[in-house]
Amino acid sequence: MITNVISERLVVISDLHLGNPFSTTRAHVTEFLHWAARNDFDVCINGDGLEMAQASLKDLVRDVPEFFQALTAVSKRGRKAFYVVGNHDMVLENFLDNWGGVQVVPFLNVRSGTQRIRIEHGHLYDPFFVNRPELYEFLTWLGGFFLKIHPSFYKLWIRFEEFKLGRRFKKTGIVGEPPQFKEAALELARRGFDTVIFGHTHHFGESQLGAHWRYLNPGSWLLTTHYVEIIEGRSQLKEWRARIAGSESL
Repeated sequence: MITNVISERLVVISDLHLGNPFSTTRAHVTEFLHWAARNDFDVCINGDGLEMAQASLKDLVRDVPEFFQALTAVSKRGRKAFYVVGNHDMVLENFLDNWGGVQVVPFLNVRSGTQRIRIEHGHLYDPFFVNRPELYEFLTWLGGFFLKIHPSFYKLWIRFEEFKLGRRFKKTGIVGEPPQFKEAALELARRGFDTVIFGHTHHFGESQLGAHWRYLNPGSWLLTTHYVEIIEGRSQLKEWRARIAGSESL
């Protein structure tokens, strides 16, 4: 199993949840992956790319083939494709290996330029997931039920998190996230990483860690199409715009 890699050109996306009743991102994700391949980027799916907690097999079969075809297109051009395991696809921990050019890993330590970058889904730093796993699992199942009724329930929940946690934990990290995520990112930075990238929370943004380190989260493609671009060690949070996929993204 490979977890330490070198990449001078890498893009990171997170929380696609393909197969989820709410997910309508398949076409955009496919376009993005083909764009990344054409522009000689390595690719990292930072957890929960596949929805295995709230989706039926029928929904997965509908969304997955084009996704994996696009992902393998990256490796066919001589680039690397990584899939970091998250909490909604935790069963993939049984497949930590190289599968048709896609390396399934628990996390990635990336050397790019002079920078060291840690990529991890981040669910292990979620206090609710860690402290109340059975309740978390039940609410995940219940959330899937409500999503089948109407997807707007999910957007309402995200707005609630941004309002509640944004007011409670002002200036402690990315809006909508509990402070534990920034604290975990800072701890990883102190262990030798210049940049830390999580997913999981579905809230995109970035936060400074002390004077020299950074924490970034590309959020979820259920809501926005943000991604982290890494070129020779320089990490930037960007937003994918399909209408200009043939040239560049903003």
